[in-house]
Formats: sequence, C-alpha cells, structure tokens
Amino acid sequence: MRRRLAAFAALTALAAASLSHAQAPPEVLVIDDPEANVVEELVVNARLPGPAWWKVSDADTTIYILGVPGATPKGMTWDTSVLERRLDGAFAVITPPVAKAGLTDLPALLSMRSKLKADRPLDQVAPDLAPRLARAWAATGRKDDGWKDWKPLGAGLMLAGHAVRRSGLTSEEPEKTIGRLARKHKVKSRPVAVYKAVPMIKAVVKRHSEEAGLICLEGVIDEVEAGPGPVRAAARAWAQGDVRAAVHAPRQSQRCIMALPGMSEEFRRMSAAQVDAVSEAMKTPGKAVAVLSLRGLVAEDGVLATLRARGFKVTTPDSAN
Repeated sequence: MRRRLAAFAALTALAAASLSHAQAPPEVLVIDDPEANVVEELVVNARLPGPAWWKVSDADTTIYILGVPGATPKGMTWDTSVLERRLDGAFAVITPPVAKAGLTDLPALLSMRSKLKADRPLDQVAPDLAPRLARAWAATGRKDDGWKDWKPLGAGLMLAGHAVRRSGLTSEEPEKTIGRLARKHKVKSRPVAVYKAVPMIKAVVKRHSEEAGLICLEGVIDEVEAGPGPVRAAARAWAQGDVRAAVHAPRQSQRCIMALPGMSEEFRRMSAAQVDAVSEAMKTPGKAVAVLSLRGLVAEDGVLATLRARGFKVTTPDSAN
C-alpha cells in the first residue's frame, strides 16, 4: 500500500505502467469505496504527545497500533517519545503491505506503458477537462503539451508524478523514521504481506475502462489545483494527534483508485491481511507495535472494527494508555 495501500503505491510509483481502453457510459460505473465512511467512535484525538495510537489487547498481549497518513511534508518532525517507549521490549513491528517489482519486470512494464498512449489527442477525448489539464500540466513545470499524447489514466498518472516531485511531500515518512527507531530498539519489522506489483497492474490493464481513466484524471487535476496545502495540513494534524482533521485528508486519488477494476476488492484483501497479521501477533504474549494506514484503521468494517468483532479489546486514543 505508497501507502494509502500498496496497490496504488505500485501504480503511482511505477507511473510507467497501466491501462487499456474500453468505452462505458458514466452512469454504468459505480465506485465501491471500502473506506468511504469512518466509525465516529474511533475518530478521537490523542491524549499523549504526538500522533494518536489505538490498542488491541487480550489477557496477555497488547498490540499498539499507530495509524499513518499517506504523505507528509519533507523534513516534518513529530514527537516519537511514545513510539520509542512502546518499541522498548516489543517483540515485533508490523508494517503495511509491500508491493514489489524488479529489474526482470522492466520489459513488461515498458510494454504496458505503450498502452497508455492515446489513439487520438486527449483534448478530443476529454474536451471539457482539457483546459484544466493544460493549466495543471504547466503548473507542475512542464512546458510542452505532451499530455495530449496520453489516454486519460496515463495523463493522470503522468501529471501525478510531475506534481509529487514539485510538492515537497514524501511517501517515505513516517515509516522511514519508524524503521530506524525499530532497529535502534532491536525490534524486527515484518510487513503484513509482500506481493508482486506487475500481475496486479496487468489485470488492471486488461479490464480498465475509459470512464475510470477520466475519473482518475479529474481527481488528479483537482488535487493539483488545490496544491499540497491540504495534505500538509492533514499531516500536521496527524503529528499533533488530531485524528479528525488527519483522517479527512483529500481523497480524490482514492476515488481514482476505487474506480479501477479490482481495486476495491484489493483494498478489502489488504485490510483482511492486516487484521489477520494483528490477530496472529495476539497469540504471542507481550507487546508489539503495528503501523497501518490511518483511514483503513477507522473505516467502517475496517481493521479496528473487525478486530473488535473478533472479540479483542480495542481502546481508543482518548482512553487511558
């Protein structure tokens, strides 16, 4: 899960890859978003310094869960004192799913890149979006009109990549800091799951519709027009334990992800994998730390709600820690 889940991380980080073309009238495409709604009871602010934590416990095990945002400003600092205290003596750090692609996948990725190229100029495919796209493209520092060469999803991915490089945001934090501190405390990290990115991307290539591409393109344009300010504000709120402000970060890209075929199911599989990883860790007496996507934690039928349904005690950040 770039976080927001490894699947989208694979798509955006490998913006060289993606998707095919098939017509579908707008009303046919229904977006299934597993994280559309949150459990208000779980969206509470932290009482301790720094980001908010939740606890999952039974008679002899406690898993401290830190929900993390999708991106943070480069160089942003946050209070790690609670994290260090909980790493001390922990038997594991559970980290988000990891999507991998290697050098041997490069030919397949380059082949898929070619399928992003448009059959006709994009300003003819999406005349209503074209003026906004041209302005957004220029705002990311591109001085040409190369966006016209791409299909809608391809243009969206290319625009997103250009925008990220100029945004001052990073997807590497706070996980990089957490990993460093885990090593300092000699706690082994283990991802919820490791899977190959290319098969997932190929599946999207075969089944993707033009309407989904247009939804993605418009979502990326919305975020570029808004600028990095809203994401920065949400990240700062996260660092201060303000869960409500952090969890309601911009979600246009999430709408894009969920418009793609199979992605809502992928999110549910990853959520189930996180629940299973925490449940398995609960079999070991002692304490551990889990680092998981913030919104996925507090979503309806998300990680915390499912763990509670399994009979574990779930303590919110405003409770005694």
